[in-house]
Amino acid sequence: MVEITEISAMLQKGKAKIVKEMVQQALDEGQDPKVILNDGLLSGMMIIGTKFKNNEVFVPEVLVAARAMNAGLGILEPKLVEVGNEPVGRAVIGTVKGDLHDIGKNLVAMMLKGAGFDVVDVGVDVDADTFISKAEEVQADVICMSAL
Repeated sequence: MVEITEISAMLQKGKAKIVKEMVQQALDEGQDPKVILNDGLLSGMMIIGTKFKNNEVFVPEVLVAARAMNAGLGILEPKLVEVGNEPVGRAVIGTVKGDLHDIGKNLVAMMLKGAGFDVVDVGVDVDADTFISKAEEVQADVICMSAL
């Protein structure tokens, strides 16, 4: 049986392939998708976030862990929908006009997804009107605008 804490540990090490396999195995074993999300994936990213805040890890480690979380979420998302895990909100995210950097935006988008948001990514170099029209179209609760 997959230990949920091991999913968290592998995520922290950035082992995307292993995280993906472990999430699938945990689902195959009948473990609760919400527990896998909260105690495995989100728990691991919270630890990475704390380590980043304390200068124990740096942006590359955070990005690798976020990719591992995304790999696990890819397996988990359909099951969360099946069990009726409603999004906590909807966010439109993008990088503002004149800025082509998207590392921070992508990281925040992954974290929002992990926290239960439905995320609509409008991309990079996006003007204000596009943010507003997309937010109105999808009835977003939050608009996230990234700039370096």
